Amino acid sequence: MVERELPRDHDVVFDLGPGAAEIVDVEASWIRAGSAAEAQLTTRWNFAKGAAPERLPARVRLADGAWEVEVVVGRAGKETTRWSGRVNLEGTAWWKRDNLKTGPVILPVRESLR
Repeated sequence: MVERELPRDHDVVFDLGPGAAEIVDVEASWIRAGSAAEAQLTTRWNFAKGAAPERLPARVRLADGAWEVEVVVGRAGKETTRWSGRVNLEGTAWWKRDNLKTGPVILPVRESLR
């Protein structure tokens, strides 16, 4: 049970979609679901106008389990946009190899950019 509480690498992708051309910065905060604590991990990316990718891959080092993700997107000449959702970061069981995992967790941030 202690293993579930230890942080490990998880691959995630922020799906920014075709609206990525307007994005100049993205900030993602990870908060343990159900806790009133502050974010355990916050990451920020800055881009020149037109340089943000439609799919932003990232690796987060967090414990397995449910997390609340809050994403703040800054767009050139527009108001800041927010997207939030619950994500379940699952690890491979200790008796299996890590390479048996399926693909990364996709976060549909594009939904908030309409």
